[in-house]
Amino acid sequence: MIDKMFDKRKSLILVADDSRFMRFTLREFLEKDGYEVIEAKNGKQVLSLFEERKPDIILMDFMMPEIDGVSACAQLQQLPQGRNTPVIMITSLDDEESVNLAFEAGATDYIGKPINWAVLRKRLSRLLQARRTEITLDQNDAFASSIINHAIEGIITIDVNGIIGYINPSAEKIFGYASNEVIGASINMLIPELCYNDCTNLDVNSKFPEKNLEILGRKKNNSNLPLEATISKFYVDDRFFFTIILRDITERRHYEETIRYQAFYDSLTDLPNRLLLKDRIELEISHSKHTNQNLAIMYLDLDRFKLINDTLGHDIGDKLLKEIAVRLKSCVNETDTVARIGGDEFVILLPAIAHEENIGNIATKILETIRETIIIDSHELYISVSIGVTIYPDDGKDVETLLTNADVAMYRAKEKGKNNFQLYTPALNEKALERLAMENSLRRALEYKEFVVYYQPKVSTETEQIIGMEALIRWQHPNWGLVPPAKFIPLAEETGLIVPIGEWVLRTACAQTKAFQNAGLPPLTVAVNLSALQFQLQDLTTMVSNVLEETGLDPRYLELEITESIAMQNVEHTIKMINELKAMGIKFAIDDFGTGYSSLSQLNSFSVNKLKIDKSFVSKIDGVKDHSIIASTVLALGKSMALGVVAEGVENQEQVNFFKLNKCDEMQGYFFGKPMSKEDFEMFYYKKLHKD
Repeated sequence: MIDKMFDKRKSLILVADDSRFMRFTLREFLEKDGYEVIEAKNGKQVLSLFEERKPDIILMDFMMPEIDGVSACAQLQQLPQGRNTPVIMITSLDDEESVNLAFEAGATDYIGKPINWAVLRKRLSRLLQARRTEITLDQNDAFASSIINHAIEGIITIDVNGIIGYINPSAEKIFGYASNEVIGASINMLIPELCYNDCTNLDVNSKFPEKNLEILGRKKNNSNLPLEATISKFYVDDRFFFTIILRDITERRHYEETIRYQAFYDSLTDLPNRLLLKDRIELEISHSKHTNQNLAIMYLDLDRFKLINDTLGHDIGDKLLKEIAVRLKSCVNETDTVARIGGDEFVILLPAIAHEENIGNIATKILETIRETIIIDSHELYISVSIGVTIYPDDGKDVETLLTNADVAMYRAKEKGKNNFQLYTPALNEKALERLAMENSLRRALEYKEFVVYYQPKVSTETEQIIGMEALIRWQHPNWGLVPPAKFIPLAEETGLIVPIGEWVLRTACAQTKAFQNAGLPPLTVAVNLSALQFQLQDLTTMVSNVLEETGLDPRYLELEITESIAMQNVEHTIKMINELKAMGIKFAIDDFGTGYSSLSQLNSFSVNKLKIDKSFVSKIDGVKDHSIIASTVLALGKSMALGVVAEGVENQEQVNFFKLNKCDEMQGYFFGKPMSKEDFEMFYYKKLHKD
């Protein structure tokens, strides 16, 4: 860069002599050689022109008026850049004392009079080249110094004994020390483990004369920080030193730890995830092979968690999962592993289990702990858990088999009524395969039009004439025949398929009711059950409105039924939905009334039209007063609230007489007609009309 700068301009030479002739002669010679020349006739002018023009070299006579050459030379040394500018003294004096005076004053060289022009030419060329080199080196040093001082990395130099000779600003910032606090101190002050083990073994003659390592540094406040260090060796005057380039990798370490945490832990509950769980199970299996001790796997799934999540929102659901995690950990030892492997599924690894009885005790403790009331954001929640258990090595020799079989056992626990635990047995695999086959078939049933709607008549208690019907789904499987609702409805609810299935039932029932009317039959009201997922998840009002519009059924002929437990899951939502649908002209009934936990005030706030007495209470009516007390209570409650009451599951004359006597509004059951296909129902209705 400096060379290019010199190439672009002529070198400027200041000629100083009190002789005009001498100045003219020098100018003529120098300009012919391509130099630019300025003149001074005394030492005072030399100093003035130097500060003004900054010449590259000075040719100055020894003897001049006002300020002589030696004095001017001495004063030049005190000016900025003066010490670095070459000065050639021109003198007719040839004594050693004069020459020494010139050199002591700062002269670079001298040439005698008369001037040997060839010698002058050589000396000018040599001194200018040296000056260029010096400027280049100075600039390179300044450039290097700027890079080092402004480098993001910390840079430290030490000698063979580990004594710090230099520390740049970034290193000062990393360690919290000022340079004057550490220069002259041992590198062990900043990096305790570094010096002798890592530096002195470097070989500058090797192909890779550097060492990269991660090491701990110690800050001024005595805290440690992780550093990435590159150490290199260099020589100066046959002595070797070390340069240490440092990077603070605290943020990188935090990032790596975050990535590692996310890879092995569940971010919501801070429990180990599936990956870490498998690793720990494999470790315990390996350990068990040497100790001949059993280990147990518990596969846990929260009962009806999806309903809570969808009803109250994911924020409540997340808080619930965190509370469940805390409770599960409280039920086991610190040596056990509680993991969350997805959604509402947890797995507990119990190493070194001696007896099955111990597993049962732990499972019972978990069931009781989870069942305790959970209050989240003023919501009082009740939840239970189903647990499947496998034992190594009896129920599986590897991780996947143990987890799969524990999952199978967990589903069996759910089938048995939830809120319990089930030990795995090989026979459960058959049930699991059967369940999987049913789920796959259920997913295709709508597409393959395997569902049908049956209709059960509802009669007026007073006249026993048909006044309505309840729509009930049936599954006509091509291989299994007619699948009972009790077998596939729970699976449909669990998988979420109940939502599209429920909408299909509503649409089909409304369309058929309209078709009966179009066929000339007296108008009937059709009752359709809503599932919990339909009621809580869907934009129910929009869906029902669209169905009525598509089928053309007048809303007053539609009655929607929800169970008491569904109504109680989210009272505010229940009230909102009922009010919106009733505003359209639709009727509402509480199904299976008496089996839930609603209060009188809550029931009144629902604004329903009817209560349906659950058939379990109806079946107990046998002439014994105590057996009919619940049915009597529901009837009395309905009358007090001006609600219609429907008795379902009526199967004999004694029950009919009871409800007639107690002024029940409607009845349905096998006594009046079983659920039947649309064709059979139409024929049945015609016959009843003609008979009556």
